[in-house]
Amino acid sequence: MTPYLAELASNRLDLVLMLGLLLGGLALFLLGLEFMTAGLKAIAGNRLQTLIGMLTANRFRGVLTGALVTALLNSSTITTVLMVGFVSAGLMTLAQSVPMIMGANIGSTVTAQIIAFDVSKLTPFMLAAGFLLHAFSSRRLVKQIGGAVMGLGLLFLGIQFMGDAMRPLRTYQPFIDAMQDMENPVLGIVVGAIFTAIVQSSAATLAIVIALGGQGLMPLEAGIALILGANVGTCGTALLAAIGKSAEAVQVGIVHLLFNVVGVLFWVFFIPQMADLARYVSPSHPELQGLARLAAETPRQVANTHTIFSVVNTLVLIWFTGPIAKLAQLIAPRRGPLVKPAGEPVYLDESSLTVPSLGLQRVRLELARLGQQVLDIVRDSARLLADGDLDDISHLLDRKQDADRLASAILQYIGRLSQVEHSAVEGERIVGFARIASILASISGITGTNLAAVSQRRSAEPGSFTPLSDDATSRFVDAVVLRLERAIGVIGEPGDDADDVLETDVPPVKEKIQALAATARQSVFGRLRLADRKDVVSYQLVVDLIEQFRQIAQLSKAISKTVREFG
Repeated sequence: MTPYLAELASNRLDLVLMLGLLLGGLALFLLGLEFMTAGLKAIAGNRLQTLIGMLTANRFRGVLTGALVTALLNSSTITTVLMVGFVSAGLMTLAQSVPMIMGANIGSTVTAQIIAFDVSKLTPFMLAAGFLLHAFSSRRLVKQIGGAVMGLGLLFLGIQFMGDAMRPLRTYQPFIDAMQDMENPVLGIVVGAIFTAIVQSSAATLAIVIALGGQGLMPLEAGIALILGANVGTCGTALLAAIGKSAEAVQVGIVHLLFNVVGVLFWVFFIPQMADLARYVSPSHPELQGLARLAAETPRQVANTHTIFSVVNTLVLIWFTGPIAKLAQLIAPRRGPLVKPAGEPVYLDESSLTVPSLGLQRVRLELARLGQQVLDIVRDSARLLADGDLDDISHLLDRKQDADRLASAILQYIGRLSQVEHSAVEGERIVGFARIASILASISGITGTNLAAVSQRRSAEPGSFTPLSDDATSRFVDAVVLRLERAIGVIGEPGDDADDVLETDVPPVKEKIQALAATARQSVFGRLRLADRKDVVSYQLVVDLIEQFRQIAQLSKAISKTVREFG
């Protein structure tokens, strides 16, 4: 035992030592929680996409999905923040998010159940085994498991530190009286809510309650009041995440708050009954007496109380998901459609950066949106090159600039995502998606070059412009646009469709496009004859157009091939 702990073990009340050990223990707990959460998120990987894909109109499947995702992420706060991002991006309706949030509260009780175990003798082995696996294993999965185990060890070590810090208070009458005052539900709820909002972790509040209970310092009724407050305080992070987002996103945070507040308002009048129920379903130790019995029984009772709160609230309120959603909409009404400019991302948000598999899902959706913009620009440019006026061309060039800004935003997001710990498969997808974004930007650039050239020609020689397009050129351009359309279609829906698109790249089809290009060149040469300077300029513009659309066809093939390899 270190002199630091030995002095505390003597039960002398040294507030400086106690505060240092308490804060250090809390820091270790939060660090361990972060390690464990990071490891679990990495291990979960693409499983999160599968779980979230379970979302349907069935409210019970929504609850199950929310509980499982939260158990994997080890944080109801992260799950709720993700829901804010999903609803804000239009990937999920508010009604779908309500069961998910209820399930997230149930999933969060897993952490409480884990930290209620008395595994003080195993903590050093967890730390040692976790460190060895994380530091020396060459396999990524083993390293991730090691990080999670080491985080679990740090978590338990932090609880032990906090318990040691509070041991001298068992004979300090003012503190004992203060803990008795916590049985006042209003005071306990306020303290629990404020502390949880500050540290942004209800698990930290539960850890302190369990540490106090483990020393026999806190009656179960007082612990219940703090737990009720923690469930209110944990809503603060989701509400903060909704600031600046759509009304629907704010409504998600309000749903989370309503669910917990309604539950607290119900249980606050039944705290003694809740305590009796927790004692009834928890293991008892009648062979012990006094503080020793409290220390042995209270941690599990506290964890079970948290579980009872979340499960019973869900069983009752699951039948009122519609009214809860409507109430949230009344509190934060939608003031009008929120339409982001074309050059700004819709699906990318900060919350998904913490979970690479979900972040990649967002990138895919944004790439599909960018692809549709580029496709529309290419399709419209083919028409404007033939007969568009200067205003139309100028407007299309503005749209091209929007697409370029969106491509840049996607690449920056991908860059940030690459800095987060991710699996090898996720790393391949990051590289592949970056390539797709660059290809789309290149196609946009090709189109802009054509438009700018035609615009300059028409400005220099108004009224004397020879149309660039004829039937042969139009057939060639239509074939290229069709190939691009099919390639972009597989970005948002990968799988067999990508293989189907690649089937169009077999030699006969490639030769057909090359033949269409050759026919277009011959047609324009025969039509213009190069009799004067104007014909020469027009001929050069059409030949450049044909060559650049041929490049677009090649880039389209690269998109579908990349989706098949990395998507």
